[in-house]
Amino acid sequence: MDLIKIGKQLASLRKEQGLTGEKLAEILNVSPQAVSKWENGKCLPETALLPSLAKALDCTIDTLLMPNDKSCEDNDKVEAFYAIMNENDRLISQTKEFTRSKHIISRYLFNKKMEIADIGGGTGAYSFWLAEKGHDVHLFDLTPKHIEIAEQKAKIGGVALCSYTCGDARDLPYNDESMDLVLIMGPLYHFQSQESRLKCLTEAYRILKHGGHVICTVIGRYTALVTTLKHNLFHVFSTDTLEKLIKTGMSDAFNIVQAYAHTPGEIIAELSSTGFENTHVIAVEGILNAFGDYSLPADEKEAASLLKCIELTETIPELMGVSRNLMAIGSK
Repeated sequence: MDLIKIGKQLASLRKEQGLTGEKLAEILNVSPQAVSKWENGKCLPETALLPSLAKALDCTIDTLLMPNDKSCEDNDKVEAFYAIMNENDRLISQTKEFTRSKHIISRYLFNKKMEIADIGGGTGAYSFWLAEKGHDVHLFDLTPKHIEIAEQKAKIGGVALCSYTCGDARDLPYNDESMDLVLIMGPLYHFQSQESRLKCLTEAYRILKHGGHVICTVIGRYTALVTTLKHNLFHVFSTDTLEKLIKTGMSDAFNIVQAYAHTPGEIIAELSSTGFENTHVIAVEGILNAFGDYSLPADEKEAASLLKCIELTETIPELMGVSRNLMAIGSK
């Protein structure tokens, strides 16, 4: 990000609204010195302040952070990527992520039948698992190929989902307060603008019943760094690339296109700013991401011991950053 360019944009938008720096600081409950630093390109506003700042300046967050630039989201690009990639086989084979994610989700399942929306659920790996447990599950994904595969899986396996819908996670077709649980296990990987991520989370909040939970999976900000060090991949991730990614979270250099990687604090701030309460983050692969590949050992006892080690350290702040994926939970 060009901090000078963003600072000039902030100053211009403030003046257009007829606000002094002191008045804007008062609205945002920050110091006038903080506003001055933003406008002089010294630093960026804190993530949690961006929605309020955009509202005060009557603009979008994209306008604040990407002046004169087009939105960096490209659904066609993401859809084309998943039309080629076998997402179903990837998740099933990467057992650290899949097994741990199911363990964490299970903590938020009740004995009664639940209405569950699996947003960006791909070919339905989590959807069918939940449906087999007796819940009413609605699969929603951007890619038509994924929906087609899920419908075929339902016919072959004899386990049907309640609905199969293709669309954009920022515009969900479900009624207000209709879901007991909302999973967002993929879309936040690909929304590089905060405005889009907040739209996605706002939609999740809208369709969630009071007392329900949202569970989001995001890429950890330091995943590429850990992977590079672990496998000596400096031919893939140069130090310049890693530095840019650590500072901005944006990259096309992951194994997925148009990627965005969160810090734990950032996803918490985004959940909180869209109304969710009791927010917290859990490391999915956790400390084990620093060792080996993405699969668990075939030996059941060894696998159980490793999973227990992840669980014991899943919320320790000092170890959170090493995890490949982070799972953030919030309640309504």
